[in-house]
Amino acid sequence: MTDVLVVLKVYPDSDEIDLDQLANTIGGKLPEGYSVMRKDTEPIAFGLKALVLYIKMPEQTEGGTDTLEEIASNVEGVSHAEVVGVTRLGF
Repeated sequence: MTDVLVVLKVYPDSDEIDLDQLANTIGGKLPEGYSVMRKDTEPIAFGLKALVLYIKMPEQTEGGTDTLEEIASNVEGVSHAEVVGVTRLGF
């Protein structure tokens, strides 16, 4: 089975949210077979930054990337999350 790399942009609900802690919380809620490969931040406006997570997950997953958006959006301190990219890993 092939894995995919999903780029998930997570928008915090305030500029006081610790993005490292937020990434750890989201990573801890991921289902088996999913893993955070990398994390970055991206400026939004007025000091607010989005958390950008690169998550490896199985390609043939029921619900696709909707599960990731739902998991991240339901974490305390998150305004919303959206998938901004998907690419295949392996052949």
